[in-house]
Amino acid sequence: MDAPARRGPVACWPDEAAFHADDPLRRSSTELDLGATWRAAGSNDAWRLTWLRDTGELYVCRADGYDGSCTDVAVLAVLRSENAVDAVLDGWREQRTDPDGLAWLDARLSFAIRSARAVA
Repeated sequence: MDAPARRGPVACWPDEAAFHADDPLRRSSTELDLGATWRAAGSNDAWRLTWLRDTGELYVCRADGYDGSCTDVAVLAVLRSENAVDAVLDGWREQRTDPDGLAWLDARLSFAIRSARAVA
């Protein structure tokens, strides 16, 4: 498995405009949309999870409305390939609407990091 190169949040930005402005590759990269219905326990905020093919960045951002705008962008990991995304996030479709789906996501990324360290 292609393990995460970093886990974080690695870095944060106030919104997607700032996130894209910080690296031109982000703006032109194709995205793998992993849902905009991720939540933390006890919160009504919805978060969008996306992986960028050109940078390998897996990031979340607070989904602010129907216009697609996002704030509070955080890169969680760098996954070098779509196969790595599939392996690390196996089962994400079932978890994205869970009332605490973000905890599942954190656990999956933590497990991938621990597994990669054990092999290294």
